[in-house]
Amino acid sequence: MPTACVLTTLLWWLPQGGYSTEYLLGWLLCVLTAYVVIETAALNALLRVRSRMVSSLFLLLMAACGFLHPVSSGTVALFCVALSFYCLLRTYEAERPEVDTLHAYLALSLGSLLWSPLLLLTLVQLWNQGVFLRSLRWRSFGAALSGVLLPYASWAAVAFALNDIQPFVDHAVGIIASVLDAFQWQWLVDLAQTADWKAFWPQFLAALQARVTSHVPACAALLLVVLLGLTGFVHYVRSSFDDKIRVRMCHYSFMAMQLVLLLWLALVPGYFRWLFPLLLLTTAPAAAHFIAFSRSWQSSAWFLLLLLALLAVGVCTLLFPFLFDWQQPQGDLSIPSSPLLHLIQRYIP
Repeated sequence: MPTACVLTTLLWWLPQGGYSTEYLLGWLLCVLTAYVVIETAALNALLRVRSRMVSSLFLLLMAACGFLHPVSSGTVALFCVALSFYCLLRTYEAERPEVDTLHAYLALSLGSLLWSPLLLLTLVQLWNQGVFLRSLRWRSFGAALSGVLLPYASWAAVAFALNDIQPFVDHAVGIIASVLDAFQWQWLVDLAQTADWKAFWPQFLAALQARVTSHVPACAALLLVVLLGLTGFVHYVRSSFDDKIRVRMCHYSFMAMQLVLLLWLALVPGYFRWLFPLLLLTTAPAAAHFIAFSRSWQSSAWFLLLLLALLAVGVCTLLFPFLFDWQQPQGDLSIPSSPLLHLIQRYIP
């Protein structure tokens, strides 16, 4: 864990060679998120031995993905989801889970004020709480509903008082629009409508290659996280009988969210900068379980390949912007990235 902290800090600052404000805020947010991950793993004994592998793997993945270093709405959403899981896992078969339930959904609702589609993940958390954690009852459902509605009710009250309801309406419409975005693959529709079907696949591959080559670091990081996720998923399904029931339910909650995020990312690739940090977070527990407990020579060889892939992704995301004179990663919180920020900037000097 100390080695992971030092490496993450060095890789956070050395490539850019400075201490810009957005990178400093991003580092502080990463520290807070890592602390929540540490507490979540320790409280729920995600690994049945004394190990910090979950948080260490999370930090190393964050260090290798240079485009996640500046503070952004995606990293804020990452912190909110990590906090939501910390509170939600505390409700496992609890007699009075209402307080933790309220905090879990309140974290998601607050994060959705910066990126409205994040609110849709409350449905996944309700599934986890009802099926895996076994703490969803009428009172806890009321607490979840209160946590979701509290920020929006407060915002609506302020908007009505200021006689400026349009930002609130635009934000609410954005939640619904995120569902419709899954069906707006216009470039693929245009290719499918071409009369020359023999040339369809070459054109499709050319269009896909153009999109991949323009986002090499992001695609490399996504491939690594998907490989880690599949490895951890398969390993945990095969070896979960060694864990206690509580630990299994916690891992299954992370894995259910991971599957939803993968499907969402496949349907709406334009949401990559928000969904990828969440996918990284939900991949870490099962992947860390594989690293900590797999003992065969095949798993050791596969671990070495994944380690080399991690180093390659770090080189790609941290050095390629300098070698090819690409634009440095920038955060998106310096501009009105949501109607809420627009409202704040308009009425608060």
